[in-house]
Amino acid sequence: MSDKDKVVGKAMYMELRNGGQTYQLLITPDGISSTGKNVPSMVYRRQISASNPRKGWKHTGLPTTSVDEFGVFQKRTKEDAMRLGESRIEMVASTFNQLATYNYQLYKQPIYVEVAAEDLDSIRAGKTPYKVLGRITRVRRSLGFGEELFVS
Repeated sequence: MSDKDKVVGKAMYMELRNGGQTYQLLITPDGISSTGKNVPSMVYRRQISASNPRKGWKHTGLPTTSVDEFGVFQKRTKEDAMRLGESRIEMVASTFNQLATYNYQLYKQPIYVEVAAEDLDSIRAGKTPYKVLGRITRVRRSLGFGEELFVS
């Protein structure tokens, strides 16, 4: 197995639906790319519907307090690690709170897929991780999600 194929973590994908609207959410793990660069966790999201089925993915990096070369992998005290974790959870929680306000419901179940070092290369370059999304599509099919991403 080459460094590019090395599994560095798992990403979580969720679909939340409200009528004809679907909110897709993908959270990638922290990791080290195939070129040895630190890549912090990212949140990819988009809202799609029959009238806007191909909307692009927006992405945001989860907070990290680090400014050194080891990024989120630096040694820190338990208290500092807890603060970092809390700031990351707060960011994602605010998204879920907004979705709950608009009555979005989780569709089926969360999906977890492996992320390789090569996937982190594209994430670090600011690109949407289409190979990860391809894995999600295959798992969606195997779990009986159906081909449609929203109610027409």
